Amino acid sequence: MIETNRGCPFKCKFCVQGTEFYNKISHFDLERLRAEIEYIARTNHERCPEMGTLRIADPNFGMYSRDVDISETIGHMQKRYGWPTFIDATTGKNKPERIIECLEKVNGALVLYQAVQSLDDEVLRNIDRSNIKLEAYQKIMVHVRGRGLRSNSDLILGLPGESKASHLRGLYQLIDAGTDQAHCFQAMVLKGSDLETLEVRERYKFLTRFRVLPKNYGIYAGEKVFDIEEIIVGSDTLPFDDYVECRKHHLTFSVFWNDSWFRDVVAFAAELDIKPSTWLQAMLDAMEAQKTGPVRELLDGFVGETVGELFETRDGCEAFYAHPDNFERLGRAEIGDNLMYKYRAKASFFTWHDICALALDTTRRMALAAGAAERYADFEQLWQDFHAYVECKHAAGTSVDEVLRPVSATLHFDIPRWIADDFPRETGAYRCAKPRVMNFRLSEAGSRELVSAFRVWSSELTGLTKLVTRIRVTSQIRSAEFVAAPEQESATVA
Repeated sequence: MIETNRGCPFKCKFCVQGTEFYNKISHFDLERLRAEIEYIARTNHERCPEMGTLRIADPNFGMYSRDVDISETIGHMQKRYGWPTFIDATTGKNKPERIIECLEKVNGALVLYQAVQSLDDEVLRNIDRSNIKLEAYQKIMVHVRGRGLRSNSDLILGLPGESKASHLRGLYQLIDAGTDQAHCFQAMVLKGSDLETLEVRERYKFLTRFRVLPKNYGIYAGEKVFDIEEIIVGSDTLPFDDYVECRKHHLTFSVFWNDSWFRDVVAFAAELDIKPSTWLQAMLDAMEAQKTGPVRELLDGFVGETVGELFETRDGCEAFYAHPDNFERLGRAEIGDNLMYKYRAKASFFTWHDICALALDTTRRMALAAGAAERYADFEQLWQDFHAYVECKHAAGTSVDEVLRPVSATLHFDIPRWIADDFPRETGAYRCAKPRVMNFRLSEAGSRELVSAFRVWSSELTGLTKLVTRIRVTSQIRSAEFVAAPEQESATVA
């Protein structure tokens, strides 16, 4: 983790740095930063080359011209030492061209992070925040996608004046604008922020609860110590039940959208005039329609932990986790972990085949309702191949060997070429003369990054919860090519 400057020019009321004390910006010396970055890269290469992540702690990285120089230095370190492979940073919101230049300097390891927090005008007025206009945001997304880069955004649930309707409207606007990834946070009552004051609490009738911060605990000088946060779970515009409903949408967003596992599926749906937001809502409806099975267990487990992690008082939260049995469970990440990342890790590695089946089966029903069977010849066979292709491209499994192992599928259509040509309705040109085996394997770089990540974080759920936020999306995607001999493949998916 590095910091290149301190302070923030914005006055957002939910943030400690929105106070006047932080409004003056102080920059660390550029030569010092270059030396620090090179020292970290060299030392990392020599002592722990598996660690590929760099976190930049600036509140608005990429907003200043010198940030381009810093990014260029990082790019040189990537070429010289192979580090970093992934950069986590919050980019500024009013210099998009400069941010894009920073992204290009670091070879795509950084994503465009245009945090909006809310897209509701009243909420933005309540927190003294101004956002980049949605139209401008959409233009930036086009530019980013055209250069093969990824975009990221933030929303905060529980801000003053935010309702379930306004929050979800903002979430789905981001999706339809083309945002690749968004983090949906809960509003924290930070010490020193405007939201902490008694006046604001009473004005908006905040309902707050306490929870332990994930992995922020330990035994120090013989005493159990916990970092506990206070969050807003209700207000005069957001009943607690609506808070829980919004969290279910967040889980759906995290699993079915954030890492682009179903990018090709969403693109096909768009060919049938099914908006991404409509598609994503259908995923939550399908999960809730499940009576039993791994996907239903995933949803119920998340909801149960979402409610169960909340305590009415700080002392009650601390006493619960200090109990010997609960402290051991905390250490095993059975309780008190980051729920969004925990359940995304479960979906990505442990229940992928069930998640994929739900997504593809639900999309098939939507496609048929939109007339796909009439538009595409031999639709059912085409869809069966498409399903197998999407499922095999994502590297999943309950062990490291299973994740890294190649798989294969027997296809009747050249699905990759059909996708690359934007899903033509005339499918005859893509039908194979006879069924062919397609092999799916991780790239050398992807396999290397995953192996390194497993060594650092482990393949246990507690490690995967951290791993999913510290690898590039592309590292878990298998490449696909037709092969001549299916019997030579190590595993086959029908």
